[in-house]
Amino acid sequence: MSSIKKIILNSQWLTSIAMSYRRWDLKKNKNIRCKKTSFIGFSVTCEGYNGFDFNTYITSSFIGYASYIAANSHIQKTKIGRFCSIGPNVKCIFGRHPSNTFVSTHPSFFSLRPPVKINYTEQQLFEEFAKPKKDEAGNYSIIIGNDVWIGANVSIMDGITIGDGAIVAANALVNKDVPPYTIVGGIPAKPIKKRFDDDDIAFLKSLKWWDKPLSWIKENATNFISIERLKDHLS
Repeated sequence: MSSIKKIILNSQWLTSIAMSYRRWDLKKNKNIRCKKTSFIGFSVTCEGYNGFDFNTYITSSFIGYASYIAANSHIQKTKIGRFCSIGPNVKCIFGRHPSNTFVSTHPSFFSLRPPVKINYTEQQLFEEFAKPKKDEAGNYSIIIGNDVWIGANVSIMDGITIGDGAIVAANALVNKDVPPYTIVGGIPAKPIKKRFDDDDIAFLKSLKWWDKPLSWIKENATNFISIERLKDHLS
């Protein structure tokens, strides 16, 4: 962290000024709707036409075209694809503890960076954080695909990939990858059902409509009410 950045972040007044400028710049140049209390760090890349509701906190992330994030959500080190709907109070969770084999879950027994001034190990014995996933947009700890809907109060563990077209039900804890076009829910999240049959999923995965030119999306938007209608229109 640069010395200037430290100075700004350590001053509530300077942070407020920096965020006011950041929101103004995003609104002007990226057509983004930012509520006054949203925090969109300068390390966040936005493709445009995004929405950030009250008390959203976003750092070190990539937000794809037309994706929005609802109130009180905290997103860090995450790539979010295009046309995603992120509900309120969605959280990214970083850091893990061993749940079997080890006698204790306390970091002082397995970590070289315990949060307390006690350390009983001279080497790192357990990987606390998932390795960043390489993506064309950069390295991120969490990857959320395109056209994903994440419900309210969802928690996502680091190292997770949520596939294109997936839906995560409200209050879920996502600790495993979610396949494309799959609905998951629960604690921990488990598959509930596929959104469509295998042929329709294959069609959508091949089409990748979110990567089409905006003119194509606008021209075909009226056919999005059903896959059959879109298939017939494109055939």
